[in-house]
Amino acid sequence: MATLEEVVDIYARGGRKIATGPHAGDGALNPLKSPLIVKIDLTPQEKADLLAFLKALTDETLLTSPRFSDPWTAQAAKK
Repeated sequence: MATLEEVVDIYARGGRKIATGPHAGDGALNPLKSPLIVKIDLTPQEKADLLAFLKALTDETLLTSPRFSDPWTAQAAKK
């Protein structure tokens, strides 16, 4: 999936629907699907709130902070 919104839509419908290709079909109806994956009825506001919450968990500065880099890579670079 290209966006977080697409992922939420798939979970909300209870599975992915693939139109073409070797894996074509409705994942929500697949008998091999985990019973833990169920359709979630979200209102537009609930979906917006969920997306806002999930996006709030992303910290781009943490991903590039030298404080949290691999110390072994830093030592190797100094040699």
